Amino acid sequence: MCLRPGAVQDEEQNLLMTLPTSRTRATILLAEDDLSVLTALAMVLGQAGYTVLKAGSGGDALRMLGPGVQLLISDLWMPGMDGLTLLEQARQRQPLLEVVIITGNATVPSAVQAMKLGAFDYLTKPFAPPDLLDVVERALEHSRTRRDTSRLGADGQEQMEIETLIGRSEAMLEIARTIRRVAAFKSTVLVEGESGTGKELVVRAIHELSPRKNRPFIAINCAAVPASLMESELFGHERGAFTGASARTAGYFEAASGGTLFIDEVGELDMSVQAKLLRVLETGMFMPVGSTREKSADVRVLAATNCDLGRSVEEKRFRADLFYRLNVVRIQIPPLRRRVEDIPLLVGTLVDRLCRENAVGAPEIEPAVVEAMRHYTWPGNVRELRNILESMLVLQQKPVISACDLPEYIRNPDPQKQTAGITLDVAERDAVEKALQQCNGDRPSAAAQLNISVRTLYRKMARYGLR
Repeated sequence: MCLRPGAVQDEEQNLLMTLPTSRTRATILLAEDDLSVLTALAMVLGQAGYTVLKAGSGGDALRMLGPGVQLLISDLWMPGMDGLTLLEQARQRQPLLEVVIITGNATVPSAVQAMKLGAFDYLTKPFAPPDLLDVVERALEHSRTRRDTSRLGADGQEQMEIETLIGRSEAMLEIARTIRRVAAFKSTVLVEGESGTGKELVVRAIHELSPRKNRPFIAINCAAVPASLMESELFGHERGAFTGASARTAGYFEAASGGTLFIDEVGELDMSVQAKLLRVLETGMFMPVGSTREKSADVRVLAATNCDLGRSVEEKRFRADLFYRLNVVRIQIPPLRRRVEDIPLLVGTLVDRLCRENAVGAPEIEPAVVEAMRHYTWPGNVRELRNILESMLVLQQKPVISACDLPEYIRNPDPQKQTAGITLDVAERDAVEKALQQCNGDRPSAAAQLNISVRTLYRKMARYGLR
């Protein structure tokens, strides 16, 4: 089913059957001059559990905007104040407000302009309710992350409170300190960590604490874009540049002008695109596909990877010069199994947040639950922990959660299965780090314990960024 004028009555029954049970989770302000579309949007969001405020014009929306509104969804073309003007003025009043623009007549310039002004996303009518709800969930998640980030350092207690990067372990405190130090600079930052550790949240924190926080934050996942399209996605293309290029299209560098471009899974970039990325990092200039004129890019680039780029360089799959250019500042997020002291705080904080999001009371978590979690290796890291907690809250629905409510593989972990989910690189790094800790940093003793030479130990320490 797609949202379109006049489609309210004939789809109402289906919506009531398929949408989640209503819960008050967040307040969303809708600005739409077409009454039938406004009604349809409000119905979808209301049945999904959101509190909805309806405005028939941009001016009305601006008057209704208050601190309790977490998300603004606005039509692009409205009489009087259009969506872009509303976006700009709303963000001036509430810098942390997330805005989604919708329109039935999308154009490349309007989309780029919306992103430049700080829109979270851009939807083209007609769209299905699941697509709308997906964007809303992501926008609200982003909003929560930004609000958490804005409180970094607000009190005297030094701890990390950026969604999945909750923790008081020394490793996480050092990451918090590094984020604060690098945020003010334009330097590139390379964030490394396994899947689920929260690399994007570190990147978003850097952006939100930077002077560019009110400018666009654009993210691209290199693993999700075909290699043949990556150059066009990053740098844009001219009309006729290739088959199907019927109009000029702006790329991510142009859309992120003045702000931050986050290149996730940068290790997946094709070698030919790596050379072009290196050039824009070094000169601030790029060439759209099919163009003969260079464009300038005032963009801060932050990158992330879950692979060993050092090994990729050795294997000639990643350019050494690009690696050094990205690696100006390096942040390595430890896997959850190497910071088990953070698990009690993570469990408490995540349970509280999940309960607030779902408007349910927080259950008591027995100590045996946390103790069992401390002995599990968490191959999915904090993302897996959050999913396990949410599953228990949804399925158990009782005032006390005990160890018997945990999945069997966490209550009685199979060491062989746990080890099978860990890569050779991860196992090797863990072994080197453990030997150094047991030998109090004495390198010859650690090398002897590992049955390798001291020179080999130094090389592995450099490779894994160990001190």
